[in-house]
Amino acid sequence: MPKIRGLSHVVLYVNDLDKMVEFYTDVLGLVKYRVNERRMVFLTSDPEKEDHELALTTGREGQAKLIAHIAWKVDKPSEVKEFYERFKAKGVPIDHCVSHAYTEMGNTVSCYFLDPEGNRIEVYALVPERDDARINRPLDLDKSVDEIVAQASGLGIH
Repeated sequence: MPKIRGLSHVVLYVNDLDKMVEFYTDVLGLVKYRVNERRMVFLTSDPEKEDHELALTTGREGQAKLIAHIAWKVDKPSEVKEFYERFKAKGVPIDHCVSHAYTEMGNTVSCYFLDPEGNRIEVYALVPERDDARINRPLDLDKSVDEIVAQASGLGIH
C-alpha cells in the first residue's frame, strides 16, 4: 500500500500577488525562491532543503476557493500509480496527471484529484532525471511505471 510521507506544499489563490509576496517574505521571512511564467511565486523557509513550501498564484478574483491545491509527497512513482489506481477504484474524481520540473531536484510524477468538497489535492514523487525544458507535460498513469518515469523525465517515451 502506498504511504504519504508528509505535507510538501500548499498553493494559495490570491487577489494581490505583490502584497502577499511582501507579507510572506518581509513578515514571515520566507525566501522568494522562484517565479514561473504565469507569475506563480514559490516561497520556502530553506531553499537548500525544500524547493517550495508555499506557492502564491493569482486567480482568486471572483471565486470563493482560497486553496489552489495541497500537495502530499510519496517516495516512489510506483506509489503515485498505486494511489491513481485506488482513486479510480473508489470513484475519486481525477483532475489531471502531469509531470513538472521541481528545480534541480528532478521532475515530478503527479496526480491531482478532488476531495469530496472539490478541493484539489496532489500526490507526487520525484524522479531524479530532468530535462532543461522545465515544462509541464501530461502523464498517462495507465502506462507502466517505467514508461511513466520516462515521460516525467522528458526522455521521449510517450
